[in-house]
Amino acid sequence: MNLDAYNDSVAHARQHFEEGLIRAGFTETENGWTGLTGDPENPTKVLISLPERFPFTPPKVAPVAEDAVPWSWHRELDGALCLIAEDDHDGLWWSEAPAFLEHVSEWLAQAAAGWPDDRPDLDLDRYFQRSQDTRVYLYEEPGSFLDGFIRFRPAKNNNMRASRGTIPKKLRKAGNDRSGYVADVGEFDVPPRTWADISARIQPENKLDARIRCHDVSVVLLKYHRGTHDGVIVLEVWPTVGGDIAARRLTSAADTAAARTARAGVQKAELGNSSVAIIGLGALGSFVADMLARAGIGRMTLVDGDLILPGNIVRHLVGPDAIGLPKSEAVKRHLVARNELKHEDFEVLTQHLTSGTMAAQLISNHDLVVNATADFTTTALLHVMAQSLGTRILSVSLHDDGTAYRVDILPPSENASPLPPRAPSPDTGVHAPELFEAGCGSPISPTPPHAVIEAAAAAVRHSIGLLTERILHPAGESRDLTSVPERHHQ
Repeated sequence: MNLDAYNDSVAHARQHFEEGLIRAGFTETENGWTGLTGDPENPTKVLISLPERFPFTPPKVAPVAEDAVPWSWHRELDGALCLIAEDDHDGLWWSEAPAFLEHVSEWLAQAAAGWPDDRPDLDLDRYFQRSQDTRVYLYEEPGSFLDGFIRFRPAKNNNMRASRGTIPKKLRKAGNDRSGYVADVGEFDVPPRTWADISARIQPENKLDARIRCHDVSVVLLKYHRGTHDGVIVLEVWPTVGGDIAARRLTSAADTAAARTARAGVQKAELGNSSVAIIGLGALGSFVADMLARAGIGRMTLVDGDLILPGNIVRHLVGPDAIGLPKSEAVKRHLVARNELKHEDFEVLTQHLTSGTMAAQLISNHDLVVNATADFTTTALLHVMAQSLGTRILSVSLHDDGTAYRVDILPPSENASPLPPRAPSPDTGVHAPELFEAGCGSPISPTPPHAVIEAAAAAVRHSIGLLTERILHPAGESRDLTSVPERHHQ
């Protein structure tokens, strides 16, 4: 492998940036580049150093005089300026010295103004060195433990899980358990960087420092506030030889319902009271069910009369442990285990849809019915029944060996016309040999797993649109997966 071109590009970027610093009046020193920037009438002398991964990592900037810039949430533990937010990494814009220096000047102006309209990031963890303990400390809502003892017990996957503690003497004898204490330290204008900064905010009658020095407490869970947001940091604490208390941050995470659903999407609250019936729990239907469960659907009915066989699992949501189970039951078990849902949130029908009466019950008892059977007769039955009941269903199917999918809203909403019949996908020149399996009268479908997931994602988008009355398209969508949609330039 020849890396000369890569090394030349990195070297050129570094040289180009340094030339920009020279033009701005900076001087190279043993530790980096020093110069003045910020307010022309009251400039700040800073040291700029280029990390080894520059330009893929931004330059580091620190005031030469540590206290020349106010300490705030916008400085790092070592005093460097926190210049680049995690969501501001587009385009490597910092590789141009003039743009970077302008950004530093803007930062200094914001610091002098006291950071008006500051975003309350809950990133207190970065102001403490990381502990050598690599376990993850899991906690529930700390409000129930405030000003009390907790015990962290070993759990699977290198985790430590919090539970209500006992008196310190018993905690000392807990073997691999770790004794802890929970406190609310309020809101910080300036982030703490030492245990002394934190201890000053904890009520003296708690005698927490004394308990730490006696090794009765080795972990402290601290609740803090920034604006209207609450944060938590978990620290490992111990007495030093000199009589002080040292603190390092432990990797921690909330194990609460709110934490597990915060990334489910903005519609989760609306979807919690919705009910969906999914007919057909093959590969496509299984992923539709999974994504709807993750999105927050409150109740599901899963309908399928087939069993999971070994050949199914390459495209299916479930794995080898489900072989032999009815597809609907297998999907239910997976969703209950994976999403920590309740068994009573699901109804399982291990039979095919065969009658108008059954179709009417499913449509009437749910906010939406999703048909993933790819069976024309089932689709037609559901379509006619939805028309009769004055509602609509959603049908999703894959076509041409997985080179296309379509999502039909039946009947279309807003009196729109239905999607036109699909034209066959263009011949890609790649043809899979026909494979037959015992018990099947037609060849095995060579539809690839990624096409299943793409089609399922489209079905879920339209399902959520129907459930929240934010319909994406009155008739649905049809897409050829062998081509890339054209980009529309404004």
